Amino acid sequence: MACLRYIILFLCCFRFTAGFSQPADSLRLPPELARKAAALQKENNLGEWLYLQMDYAAEEPAERLSLLMNLGKRAWRAPQNETEHSAWLDMLTYQGYYQMFTGNILPSITAYEAAYNYYNEQKLTDPDILEYILKPLGNNYTRLGDYERAGFIQERSLDIAQKQKDPLQTAAVYSNLAVTCLMQERFDLAGAHAQSGLRVAPANSSVTGLLHSSLAEIYIRKKMPDSAAIHAALGIRILQQPQILKTENAGYWLASVLQANGDVAMLKKQYGEAEKWDERSLAVLNKFYPDARNREKARVLVKQGRAALQKEYAQPRYNSLLQPFDRALRYMLPAHTSGWPAKEKLYGDFTIADAIEGRADALVRAGRLKEALEGYQLIFDIEATLRREFFSRATRLLHQRQSHALAEKAMNAAYLLWEQGKQEKYAWAMLHIMEKSKAQVLLQEQVFNRQQSRLGMKDPLLDEQQRMQQALAYYDRETAVSGKKNAARDELAYNLSQLQVRIRKKYPDYFEPVRENSLHSEKDIPAGLTVKSLFSGEDHLYVVDITSAGIQSVRRLDDGEGKQSFLQHFVTTYFHNGPAAMQNSPAAYYRDAYQVYQWLWNGPVAPRYLLIPDGWFGYLPFDALITDSTYKRNTAQWPFLLNQTVTSLAYSLQTYRQQSPAAGENDAKLTGFFISAVGLPAVEEEYKAIKEAAAGLYFKDNKATLAAFREQLGHGGILHLSTHASLEGDQQLPAIQLADGPFYLFELYTRKFRPGLIVLSACRTGQGMMAEGEGIISLAREFTTSGATGIVAGLWNLHDATAANLTGDFYKELRNAADPAMALHSAKQQWLRNGKASQQLKLPYYWAAMTYIGHPQTVVPEKPVGNKMWYWILGAGVLLVVVVGFRRSRR
Repeated sequence: MACLRYIILFLCCFRFTAGFSQPADSLRLPPELARKAAALQKENNLGEWLYLQMDYAAEEPAERLSLLMNLGKRAWRAPQNETEHSAWLDMLTYQGYYQMFTGNILPSITAYEAAYNYYNEQKLTDPDILEYILKPLGNNYTRLGDYERAGFIQERSLDIAQKQKDPLQTAAVYSNLAVTCLMQERFDLAGAHAQSGLRVAPANSSVTGLLHSSLAEIYIRKKMPDSAAIHAALGIRILQQPQILKTENAGYWLASVLQANGDVAMLKKQYGEAEKWDERSLAVLNKFYPDARNREKARVLVKQGRAALQKEYAQPRYNSLLQPFDRALRYMLPAHTSGWPAKEKLYGDFTIADAIEGRADALVRAGRLKEALEGYQLIFDIEATLRREFFSRATRLLHQRQSHALAEKAMNAAYLLWEQGKQEKYAWAMLHIMEKSKAQVLLQEQVFNRQQSRLGMKDPLLDEQQRMQQALAYYDRETAVSGKKNAARDELAYNLSQLQVRIRKKYPDYFEPVRENSLHSEKDIPAGLTVKSLFSGEDHLYVVDITSAGIQSVRRLDDGEGKQSFLQHFVTTYFHNGPAAMQNSPAAYYRDAYQVYQWLWNGPVAPRYLLIPDGWFGYLPFDALITDSTYKRNTAQWPFLLNQTVTSLAYSLQTYRQQSPAAGENDAKLTGFFISAVGLPAVEEEYKAIKEAAAGLYFKDNKATLAAFREQLGHGGILHLSTHASLEGDQQLPAIQLADGPFYLFELYTRKFRPGLIVLSACRTGQGMMAEGEGIISLAREFTTSGATGIVAGLWNLHDATAANLTGDFYKELRNAADPAMALHSAKQQWLRNGKASQQLKLPYYWAAMTYIGHPQTVVPEKPVGNKMWYWILGAGVLLVVVVGFRRSRR
């Protein structure tokens, strides 16, 4: 990489055009170069042979990209000395660079990752790794939206820059770190990185201008336009100086800070001013990079278009609002002309998604709803492509949350189209949008875990993956316990991501993307079941009912944000904060619970529901809703929804399908963990009740250790946990308390098991951090990820005595019930009919916490061995009496 020809080529390559999705290229060299290459091969001169063809490919990279990408495969041998290793590294870096500048981010990342790994494997000492591998690789991860891997590479770059005592490089890396943290919405850390960069950057340097631009963007995201404007002005003052503009990248950075001024104007609702700043930014990009930086130009056009959309126009002007978005798409997809791009021409890039979204928004303004809906649906495909490439769950959850606003736009367009003609296809479109907006991360993890378990073979790569996953879970657990992060954790996570890339390449058939199956299939919705799917947007709440016969009803309610706020107050006041509010004002609870019921039901109640909640509905005990407005003093006589229907929950229809039991998965052996030594005296009662109802392996108090629990996770059947659960740390991470410490959800990531039924008779096992568009990140969800067919979990702190009775009755009912949801339903009804229980204990706070999540399945626990023995003893006694009587009669 240090060779002069490469440095000159790198600095001159901006003249090449970006954005070619499928460039025409050739593997053939011209005859004269082919003769030279053959001569070099005959001389066994691998280094010059590589450089000869790299130079040729760099002259017209778009047309000759295939030649460059296949160069390593055509080499007759591997590198053998330092010079050849350096040439090979240059080849990998060329591949990454030209893939990036022809618009192919994913292949570019693959090439740069190969260069980085090769550098480490060969233990090369080339100082240019920072400029030519790490920085572009980190920037590519940021473009892709994979912020955790971007952060790791940037931290590695910072370490190198500081060791080299290079203030410009150090400041530039701090700027990149600030951007990465900004995109992760870690605003304070982003600001700290930018300020650190300003402390080391030379005064009035181009990097100083860049850092002011980064600070401006941070303040914009924090909705502090005045502070943002100050830093944007400082950045412009520095970067527009003639001597500064002669330095590398200064033109690009000036364009960025001009955009920041446009963003400030947007925040102040000065939309015409925003358009002017964006126009200046585009002019700078065209001046300094006439044939390059197409992605950046597309981004500016999208911003211009969004500013224009905020202004009021007469109807004839609406079509002109499409123009900036169409121009942006042509920059990203040069073969594109008009309308929507073909799905097969799209690739994973957020700039394309933003341009399509803006164009769809403009079509909505023009009243062209059908076209707008087509565009919104294209974005879901782009996001699905990108999501598969993210290694970090945190990054996937972040993007899933950010896509919720897009889903609301698509829902609105589909509903308006359905309302116009009541065409069923638009009702189905709404259901598809609901599915794509929910639990996509969970679905991906479910599929991935199943695919891994299907491999079923000994492979060093798979063994290494398991070891690394276990080590990563250990680091995460130690961080959760101590609050201190181990520096080795990030490097391990990055190395694991690289290993998984190799595994996916080796076993491509097992790591295909999640395929969207038809939601019309009867196997999705069994006969007799009604699915009620919810979508909670800021403007509206949507409710869709579907059975195996098709869509039954579609409803849209106004003031979605207000209803979510009401629901948050409802579950927090009456359930999460304890029983006091319900005890002190049962009539108020009755009224509020009836109000929520009216939102969701406006006709007859079906015999059985699968409920797919969204937002704060994920915390709602549906069984405790009230179905009649007439208040009754006797709690046992309240018209609970429980008395009219059987309910169960799912995160989405797609995840529900993944939970379906496989053939032969009918193991009903019970393994129970019971800890009464942590302030839960009723656990002893629960232990006795369950032991009388079901045979199994029981671990109690000091025998219920972490080691025993981890060992049992490898088995199927029924897993019962009766202990204390809690939400730990700033991120509210669910944990189960065992005899010698907490078990964190991290540890489930590395476990390969598929239990049929898990009963979490512990506090708040169905509660956790809300991830908008994904669901509640709870212990119940983690067991779903790991393959559990069904989970019984608690939504809030369980009342000890009630929980003991409910779970005991649940296991008794389970033997005769069709499935666990029916058994839990019957157990709750028995509690309300229990003449010994007080009226207070029949308030929903005490019995409604337990819910069933997952697929219906027949689970018949084994009868206790003790009961069988008594039958044998009794039978033997009767037989003995008969024999003795018979002998006496003979005498």
